[in-house]
Amino acid sequence: MKSEISKESIKEFLDGKNPMEHVVNIECGYQDSEVSLIVRNGDKRILMTDDFKPFCWVKYNACIRMYKGDKQKLKWALNKTGIRIKALRVTDDKGKGVERLENGFRYLFYSTKKMSYSEFMKFFEYAGTPIYPKQNKSQTDNYDLREFFTVSPIEQYMISTGIRLFKGYENYNDLKRLIFDLETQGLDPHRHRIDLNGVRTNKGFEKIIAVEGETEEEKNASELQSIREFIRCIYQEQPDVILGYNSENFDWNFIIERLHILGSSLEAETKNIFAQPIYKKNKETVLKLGGEVEYYRPTVMWGTTMLDALHAVRRAQAIDSNMKSANLKEVTKYAKLNKRNRVYIPGDKISTLWKEYDEKEYAFNNENGKWYKINDENPLKEGFKYSTGHYIVERYNLDDIWETDKVDLRFNESNFLLCKLIPTTFQRACTMGTAGIWKLIMAAWSFENDLTVPDYTPSRRFVGGLSRLLKVGYIEDVVKLDYNSLYPSIMITWHVQTDLDVMNAMLSFLEFILTEREKFKGLKKDAGKKADKIANEIQDRKEEFKDGKNKDELIRLQNDKQHWDSEKNANDKKQLPFKIFGNSFFGSYGCGGGIFPWSDINCAEKTTCIGRQSLRLMIGWFSARQYSPIVGDSTTGDTPLFIKYKKDGLIDIKPISEIINETNVKVDALGREYDYSEKPYLALSRNGWKEIEYTYRHKTEKDIITVKDKNMIIDVTEDHSLFDSDRKEIASKDIKEDTKLEYYEGEIKGKTISIPNNDEYKMDSLAFSLLFSKIDRVPKELLNSSNEDSIMFLRHISRWLWLVPNLSLSSLSKTAMAGLRFLEKKTNHYTIDNSFRI
Repeated sequence: MKSEISKESIKEFLDGKNPMEHVVNIECGYQDSEVSLIVRNGDKRILMTDDFKPFCWVKYNACIRMYKGDKQKLKWALNKTGIRIKALRVTDDKGKGVERLENGFRYLFYSTKKMSYSEFMKFFEYAGTPIYPKQNKSQTDNYDLREFFTVSPIEQYMISTGIRLFKGYENYNDLKRLIFDLETQGLDPHRHRIDLNGVRTNKGFEKIIAVEGETEEEKNASELQSIREFIRCIYQEQPDVILGYNSENFDWNFIIERLHILGSSLEAETKNIFAQPIYKKNKETVLKLGGEVEYYRPTVMWGTTMLDALHAVRRAQAIDSNMKSANLKEVTKYAKLNKRNRVYIPGDKISTLWKEYDEKEYAFNNENGKWYKINDENPLKEGFKYSTGHYIVERYNLDDIWETDKVDLRFNESNFLLCKLIPTTFQRACTMGTAGIWKLIMAAWSFENDLTVPDYTPSRRFVGGLSRLLKVGYIEDVVKLDYNSLYPSIMITWHVQTDLDVMNAMLSFLEFILTEREKFKGLKKDAGKKADKIANEIQDRKEEFKDGKNKDELIRLQNDKQHWDSEKNANDKKQLPFKIFGNSFFGSYGCGGGIFPWSDINCAEKTTCIGRQSLRLMIGWFSARQYSPIVGDSTTGDTPLFIKYKKDGLIDIKPISEIINETNVKVDALGREYDYSEKPYLALSRNGWKEIEYTYRHKTEKDIITVKDKNMIIDVTEDHSLFDSDRKEIASKDIKEDTKLEYYEGEIKGKTISIPNNDEYKMDSLAFSLLFSKIDRVPKELLNSSNEDSIMFLRHISRWLWLVPNLSLSSLSKTAMAGLRFLEKKTNHYTIDNSFRI
């Protein structure tokens, strides 16, 4: 067993050794010899600069090849450039050499004077050992080619100086965030223009920028002016973060295309206003979504973080199987962030409503956000006031950015807190994977402690231990038993260590992380109990407080409750980054390949084997006490289910979470939730359409495995069983690339209905809304439409997939994907998917 590092040392390291506060962004390009630090001072942002001194880790083989082995030339080049070499530690605590360290990046090359990273890289090019060598097409294992280990210039600076972003800020909302949302006449910027742009900050600024005019020339001039006004808002407000919802794939692209059509460009409009123009990168950036990735072209504004709130939601979906949709409307409802009087408008009516200025044309209810057009059959009702369509659209736009603000605040809070602990930018913290987090942490630790970065190891499959088949079938009186944080606890308890970690840093970090998380969880729980106790006291004493009696006492209790609710919320936020750290460690340990140099697949394999043994131990202990262990196969809440309505025979596809009638849920003594209510529809099974007897819902902390092919995607627990094409049971972990799964082979047919006024524009609008997460499923009318109508819709899906780079079906909800595949099978008309090329 290796010695542990003190908790104080770990905390000091994670916090960053540099005490500088209120740094909200750092800029340093490959050509820059100075680092720019953007520091907020009240309402203003101050620019500070510092020298950049690059470094990188290098393997021994590269060192001896420099200048073809001529040491005198190497020494001359080092003296001339001000670059130095440091030999790093390659032995364990007993002085014994570790093979992957000896073969690893065991020398640190670093500059003693300021220079750009490009200049630093030229040193290695002149030496005949470029940091980024050209690869032959036959060379597929990238890690075999790497003789240098390096990170971006900004990350190098943060590692070497100990500076971290956001010191001095407790919450994400302490940053100044600007949120915007476009409303457009349609979906194609070459045919449609911007109608209005809603802009707000979390510090009180709010504005609607409208496009006016009678003639096309007037509208063009007004639209150009509206974009310029939006740019002025950014300049005047000086936000730390700019964001929208689906802004990277829609809003920014729409603005850029409209400017081109109007005879200008985003660069031209911003180059004389900001330090550098705002632009779209040509190179794609990776958005990590659990075990998958997506690519997008980021919008860049120097000194300001550009985010898309949809990215945070998509990342949350990857680890929360109950979140069935990334649609803003559904997300706000799921997260309980929806505005009480939120206004909703169908996408195809926004442009028409915007032009309605008649003050008595529409009725609007400010209490619930509902509205309707006034006519003889629908006169003004109680609770409603006269309004214009123009005002209703304004409210819709303002509500959109209000909810985007709240969604971003909820789902990016953990990324903000995580960014305070790792040496990277906020934008990268919001898009990077968990192995990337540990890579930066271990790189910073190695730099501070003169440690060699280990050599990469190839990926390989590893054995996790065999879990025996348990009882299956219908069982009553079920209790769920599980371990808390099983894998991290195993690694700490059983000291599952890799010899690469010569200072025992990783397990010390892991224990500190788990301990800190439990501390904040405990504080959250205590605060919640106190808040609940006060709430109960207020309820019990409600007679005392009637008619304004004992007002001071009531106010005191309400303030106390607010205090403890705030404490509960604060501690919940504080445990979030530690949860991410802890949960990501095992995946990093076993990833292999060219991702995480400190990975050790043997240790990951040992962890899973001990985990299986622990489960067997638990099963044996309870079996000896007359418990019968069973297999419980469940599906995640977003799993699509085919249903047929009894009344009209129409088919629909719903996520299974919507099958539960929340008003009829029965909870037993063990907290299990059942819904026995009768459903107005049948569910599709392998034997056709069947009645739903009951629905059972429960929580799980098991690992979720994604199983997918070109026909479907499903998330199941690691011990869930599916069936192959021969109807033989097969565990999810045993499914191979050539495995053929069972599908329902019968015809899924309902009553065909015709869609009135089913024109090209409407289908184009529906296709856009589905692909850009405006709706989360194929509408029921389309599922039951004629083949002609369905094909028209699929053609527009294909058109958008073809027109928009990086757009693919992989971002759709499972329910939406099931609907598309159903239409494709029904019509024998396939979409063009940039990901799969079906």
